[in-house]
Amino acid sequence: MSIASANWPSLMAFLACDTQWRVVGSMVGFMWVGLDWAGCTARLAHRLSSESIFADMAIMEDAALAVLNGGDD
Repeated sequence: MSIASANWPSLMAFLACDTQWRVVGSMVGFMWVGLDWAGCTARLAHRLSSESIFADMAIMEDAALAVLNGGDD
């Protein structure tokens, strides 16, 4: 898999927030709710993040939620 150079900053920001997922547990199992955007903002505060990077991260979050919650293989 190759990543276009234009997408590299967004991917790195998304991966930097790998510990910022909100997860809810129940008797059925776990469900990933989404990224904790306040945590992501704090995590990325030292970086030169732009609105476009956060928009790209939201797209990656949606794709990841489908996989994490079993809706897409």
